[in-house]
Amino acid sequence: MASYYRAKSPACVDDTRAQLRQMAANRQAEPNTIIGFLAELFRNSPQERERVLSAEPSNYMKSVDVISLYRAGLPVEAQKFAAANNLSGLSDKLRAVRIAPLDAVKPSSIPSDNDLLIGAYMGSGDTTLIRRILDNYATADDAMANDGLRVGFMMSKFGPGLAPKGRDSVMAKVLCEKYDCKVDQTKFLRVMTLGMAMWSLQSLSAQDDGIKKTLSDFFSRDARLKNLFAAEQAAFGNYMTAIILVSTFQKDRTGADQDRTYELMNKSASIYENLGSGKEAFEPFQNLNKK
Repeated sequence: MASYYRAKSPACVDDTRAQLRQMAANRQAEPNTIIGFLAELFRNSPQERERVLSAEPSNYMKSVDVISLYRAGLPVEAQKFAAANNLSGLSDKLRAVRIAPLDAVKPSSIPSDNDLLIGAYMGSGDTTLIRRILDNYATADDAMANDGLRVGFMMSKFGPGLAPKGRDSVMAKVLCEKYDCKVDQTKFLRVMTLGMAMWSLQSLSAQDDGIKKTLSDFFSRDARLKNLFAAEQAAFGNYMTAIILVSTFQKDRTGADQDRTYELMNKSASIYENLGSGKEAFEPFQNLNKK
């Protein structure tokens, strides 16, 4: 799927759909990346849309197709396809909630919106879809953009637990408290949406020059975001150094100097994990060589 836009091979579409059929039994949420991909395909290639829809044997995939047609901005086609495949109930529900077409999807506080636009990009190679994901950073204040970057860097390295093996996973809890998520989850979910965008796009940029350039240009052309990115990237680098030293001396310390190094680096890592500033987290480093 990720390479479809380069060659527009029908085999890519067929392979993607075959894999989703096999995984259908384990699906607990909508496969938003594939829905975005199919929506982009359906709206830009009527011939391919007809080929795919007319040959689908799976009821699960047909329900995905109904959602994808709505996301493509093709409600009439969605209703006709649903009616022909005993899915009118699903169609009615989607109409009732006014499911947004791709053109109206602008990620803010719904992490799955990132996936929809990434999937759509895979279907077309249109980098404006990636820019729309990143625009969430442009409208976030400094604190929220910082937190989003930190979540993204941590997720890229350590996965959704946001912590290295052996350390307590506290960052999500601290974020929840900071943004009062038990009262209103909107701000907390926006930080997670920002973080997941950074994680996804950094990962994909390793194999996709279009995403890599769009990501680089976005942060380099905005002085505020450029500075925030550089500062948070440096803070993450310091965190990784602290974690390595903590791991090195956690179980095998042979003197006062190593005890002190362990304590200072553990303090630095803890400050970072609890959303302290990069400057605050770096202070223990400055104390390493002080007596």
